Amino acid sequence: MLGTQQQAFVPERRQGMRIHAAAAVILLLSGGGILFAASEWVQGSLFVLWMMLLLAIVVFLPWVLYRWYALRSAVYLLERDGLRLRWGLRSEDIPLTEVEWVRPAAESGYHVPQPLFSWPGALLGTRHVPELGDVEFVASDMAHLLLIATTHKVYAISPQDTRAFVSNFQRALELGSLSPLKAHSARPAAFLRQVLQDRLAKILLPLNLVLCILLWIFAGFIVTNSQTLPMGFSPQGLPLERVPSEQLLLLPVLGSLVLVMNVVMGLYFFRRLEERMVAYLFWLGGVITPVLLIVAILLLSSAN
Repeated sequence: MLGTQQQAFVPERRQGMRIHAAAAVILLLSGGGILFAASEWVQGSLFVLWMMLLLAIVVFLPWVLYRWYALRSAVYLLERDGLRLRWGLRSEDIPLTEVEWVRPAAESGYHVPQPLFSWPGALLGTRHVPELGDVEFVASDMAHLLLIATTHKVYAISPQDTRAFVSNFQRALELGSLSPLKAHSARPAAFLRQVLQDRLAKILLPLNLVLCILLWIFAGFIVTNSQTLPMGFSPQGLPLERVPSEQLLLLPVLGSLVLVMNVVMGLYFFRRLEERMVAYLFWLGGVITPVLLIVAILLLSSAN
């Protein structure tokens, strides 16, 4: 008997985690290769193009890593009083009294297409199905897809052991709820709003972004007004060999990489109240780094 015991069901993870890990490795190797090539022999307009590609990798990589983390931590918690869905920063508590039916998608008689921009391990988002209305996916693969119809919407989940999940869910429905869960929904956007309501975060995070933009502006101004620049100084304080000024764009790209890493790591630690000081330190690092890089650009331009 299910009783008041909570049962945890996990989605199919193996294929999705491999895909996300492979994508992260490819992005890291590609970024490293671009950075090496740009610093060694790429020049002119091609250098600028490669910097833009490297910047795109810097922005896209945290998104891939977050989806890997979300899949790794994903779980469906079933109890007599309802169902709790956990997927990264996404959480949903569904009272048992709101559930109308649960059945495998393949046996439902409905054609349920997977969300746009999804792949194995990350079937996330909402699709409209004429017979069902909006179907919200919190799933990893279509083979194990289950539909849970509630009074408000339909959820699509993918527990590994679909038969055990359906069996236990039906048993919970038959037993009835003693004290229904309080309906609750939390999304990443709501978490970000909570972050920006924090007194220090709403100062440090915008400052991170503004300083990174200023870093790009300073670097762009120097590049457009100089043909060549020294990219450092010798131990004696003398400028090194001059190189094409486009290579100065390496500094704002690195600054953007630090910005993304500090913001993401800060958000990770901000979730727990006892670890928020670590988050503030990461975001403070996001302030110090572009300031130091701007100083470096000014020193290099003064040696021009």
